[in-house]
Amino acid sequence: MDAWKNIMTSDFTFVHAADIHLDSSLSGLASRDEEFSALARGATRRAFINIVDLAIREGAAIVLISGDLYDGKWKDQSTGQFAVAQLARLSRAGIRTCIVFGNHDAESRVSRHLALPSLVHRFDNRKCETLALEDLGLVIHGRSYKDAATTDDLAATYNPPAPDAFNIAMLHTALDGHPGHASYAPCTLDRLRAAGHQYWALGHVHERVVRSEHPHVVYPGNSQGRNIRETGVKGATVVRVRDGVVRAVEHHACDEVRWARTEFDGSNARDMGDLLGGVSAALADAVKGIADRPTAARVTVKASGALRRSLLADQEWFGGEVRGQASMLSDGLWIESIRVEAGVDSPGAALLPEIAELLASAGGDPDCGRALLSSVAPLLEKLPADEQEGELAPLLAAARAGDTSSLLAAALAAVEARLVGAGD
Repeated sequence: MDAWKNIMTSDFTFVHAADIHLDSSLSGLASRDEEFSALARGATRRAFINIVDLAIREGAAIVLISGDLYDGKWKDQSTGQFAVAQLARLSRAGIRTCIVFGNHDAESRVSRHLALPSLVHRFDNRKCETLALEDLGLVIHGRSYKDAATTDDLAATYNPPAPDAFNIAMLHTALDGHPGHASYAPCTLDRLRAAGHQYWALGHVHERVVRSEHPHVVYPGNSQGRNIRETGVKGATVVRVRDGVVRAVEHHACDEVRWARTEFDGSNARDMGDLLGGVSAALADAVKGIADRPTAARVTVKASGALRRSLLADQEWFGGEVRGQASMLSDGLWIESIRVEAGVDSPGAALLPEIAELLASAGGDPDCGRALLSSVAPLLEKLPADEQEGELAPLLAAARAGDTSSLLAAALAAVEARLVGAGD
């Protein structure tokens, strides 16, 4: 502690980023539409370039990367070489960079690391490290992951804040849980608040979330949305510290390609023109405010009766009409997928009693549960890492735990939805 006695906090600006996932491929539409694929290719790299540009433009003293700079094992050396080149740009501009590694770029997943530029500090994974930057009156605490599946409360191992300094703690964590994200390095928000650090620079959650303002506990979200589950504006957070106090926390867009979801309930639509008009209005509303980036949208349409049967009978035609509406709204709007669901008044919206009874009996059949678990088990390790942390995460956890009840309930719900959606 003695080394910190004379630290006096100065005014400075820093950039907080996380979950850059360099060279992670964008999934979904990119594999089906060559024009969008060309735009999406390399989007994570361009997003990182934009973060570096942002730091230089804002006169930042330091950039914090709170885990998952990389997406996993490099396909080749170019991923690491690109990262080092961008970090070198920051160093040449006199901007320091601090990095903690998370579950995707833990030592167990990325064993190779290139030599880093002089102003880059990579935090150790064996214990919490503390870095004092006396010229800024700033002390930074951090700890990287050694193993991808880190389930220990790392926050409990962090060093106490330094007196008479501005303290930042960097941590890759799900806190007390977040939908669609594995519970790595779990801890409570109360623990972080009570620790005494002025700013917790978190990573792992791919949405921008300010969990607390006294002190600040912030997720900047990922810098580039990679699929339809990661919608909206993505980027980094600029934080301005004046007189030892956080004066501004500003989110800045750094992404290159965006994703959006839109839904139109056309249960009461009079005809196809009415339905398409509603879809167009819903699309316009969904991309409002994000139309300055190429955007891929998932469209869900609810319809009833004869109109719904027409949509299902010629889905290729309907898809072409929806894509036509999208092109009239913007040259940069693509349709990721189109889903037709039963409207509230659809005559096919209820199961026949015999089928409902059959599904109910299957839900209580232990043999059925064991057969389902046996079928799912070989698939668990084959799923990509991003799928294991998305909408499927709760079901995958149930499968690993042998929870046949949860698996059966989900499977039967999916079957019922499919049967209802099939109409009469």
